[in-house]
Amino acid sequence: MKKGILTVVFLLFFCLAFNAQTDSVYYGVPVKDSLSKPKKHRDNDWMKKFTFGSDVQAIFGTYTYVYLAPTIGYSPIDKLNVGVGFIYSYASVTYKNGGRISQSIYGAHSYARYFFTQSFYAQGQFDHLLQPNVYNFYNPNEKVWVDYALIGGGYRQPLGKNAA
Repeated sequence: MKKGILTVVFLLFFCLAFNAQTDSVYYGVPVKDSLSKPKKHRDNDWMKKFTFGSDVQAIFGTYTYVYLAPTIGYSPIDKLNVGVGFIYSYASVTYKNGGRISQSIYGAHSYARYFFTQSFYAQGQFDHLLQPNVYNFYNPNEKVWVDYALIGGGYRQPLGKNAA
């Protein structure tokens, strides 16, 4: 019995010298890897000037409407934001007698937005959309490219540091 206890005590003292499971995180000492190269500092300030946004709308039922408009913008100066995006719109109406009308509109848009304050802005937008030709009564499936120039303003409500 004494021999077994002495053996266990000896093994415990012997195992205390091993650090196989010890991590430097517990001691707060960073381990320096001599094989890794020092990281180069990248100048990513220009990426902070990019903005991403979208407009998503959906209604389902006898009248179905889906609108998607993702955008990407860039702020070359403090109060100006310019950008481009894609527009897709689908509308469908189902009538009680079983008739149904549907159409799709898609294309690209660009905008310039000037901020007077943190929340109020003026915007100019140009849309180039492929849509049904409303003037051709004989062929309702014909589509034409139509240009739209829009001018307006808006208000944005900040939701945090990087969202509004």
